[in-house]
Amino acid sequence: MRILYFIILTICSFVLSGQNMISFELVSNLTASEANAQLGGNGTFDQEIYKVLYYTEHLGGVQDTASGLVCLPIALGRTFPVAVYQHGTVDSREAVPSRLDGYEIGAILASEGYIGVMPDFIGLGDSKGLHPYIHSDTESSAAADLIYASYQLADSIGVVYNEQLFITGYSQGGHAGAALHKDVEAGRFDNLPMVTAASHMSGPYSVSKEMPEFTLGESNYFFGAYLAWVTLSMQATYPDLLSDFTLADIFREEYLNDIERFKNEEIGLIFLNIRLAAILQANNGGTIQPRNMLLPEILDAILNDPSHPVSQALARNDLHDWAPQAPTRLMYCEGDDQVGYLNSILAEETMQANGAPDVLAVNHGNLTHGGCVNPAVTATIDFFKQYQEVGFFLNAEDVNSNCEVQFVNYDQRLELIRDADCDVRSYDYSIVDLSGRVQDQGVLSPADAYIDITQLSQGLFIVSTIDNQGEAATYKFSKL
Repeated sequence: MRILYFIILTICSFVLSGQNMISFELVSNLTASEANAQLGGNGTFDQEIYKVLYYTEHLGGVQDTASGLVCLPIALGRTFPVAVYQHGTVDSREAVPSRLDGYEIGAILASEGYIGVMPDFIGLGDSKGLHPYIHSDTESSAAADLIYASYQLADSIGVVYNEQLFITGYSQGGHAGAALHKDVEAGRFDNLPMVTAASHMSGPYSVSKEMPEFTLGESNYFFGAYLAWVTLSMQATYPDLLSDFTLADIFREEYLNDIERFKNEEIGLIFLNIRLAAILQANNGGTIQPRNMLLPEILDAILNDPSHPVSQALARNDLHDWAPQAPTRLMYCEGDDQVGYLNSILAEETMQANGAPDVLAVNHGNLTHGGCVNPAVTATIDFFKQYQEVGFFLNAEDVNSNCEVQFVNYDQRLELIRDADCDVRSYDYSIVDLSGRVQDQGVLSPADAYIDITQLSQGLFIVSTIDNQGEAATYKFSKL
């Protein structure tokens, strides 16, 4: 039976103002071995997977019901960090994590000992209306509100979380993850913990410069539908700039019908892309250059006039010019055919120039956008492991005590006292503070009796042990 532990209210106090979960539904579960076999990886935790409905803000400040997926690692007596994974561009509102489409990376994170949080984004899943594609404000708020909801879900299920927060995402999700990261560090969201580490993967961080240069040049670019979706998004999100612009003021006439059909959800993104590419190829001597979808004056404005309303709208979603304070990696591949790798290079250079203490762009080779996923995700998990704290948190009722142990607190050290029959056992130990953050961990061999606690600050702590026979004990102590 799962238990809400005796100081869970202390651990959870930093989110009590964010009561925004509407409902949750168990949609799947995976053992660690099943997750490893089906998804890859080398995780050790079983998990339960929940669809969550929650409140968030849609365009214009309207309250909206949004959906997402939360993967909860299940292990008695452990505390887990949250890891947010933001998904990439999808074909339609149904191709989202809450429908178990593209949920795999979040499930891998859960098997590795994170509470895997995956928002669908507004306008997708159960959220109504247009999805504001590459719109940083709502990408960020939809994720933040699902984090709040995931804490409430964990409380309901009896899973204990700590104050660590990891952020990642791929493609559009790389942009969305950077948006969330920036806003958390800027204090936009009350009662969210600071970012522990972040890995933004193959994201379009320079929406107004690098992406137009990459997609609107004279080389073939086979994903013109992205341009249409970004335009629809900017029209919906920035009426102060674009209220005077219809689609016919931006695109050539022959492309308008298919873009309108996509806007009305009559066709998906993949079919829109096929249609636009076919028209481009037929009308432009076999080339597929999205620049030829645009009216000449709009193309010139995007490439050369930063003051133009369309350029200003794009620039509002740039995410390269700030200074992350948490350790941050920008994963990319030189051969990316959808999101130009210079987005990551520019972001690294600008962030470092702005004084970011630990930002590094990491090249995973001459791989395509799709081919870059696996190495980028693997590197992200390895990077996060440097900072991850999965602590022990045991209630005395849960202790398996065939071999009795106790602790004596000498203020500067703890003495582990064992039954004579247990002297041959070794003990993994972990010391956590009352927020669930691991302060020390290690191993006591049969010959060891003391844990040095001189490095701890004053306060209350919990030391938990698990011996090499799988038996556990816990002890609460103070450091004066």
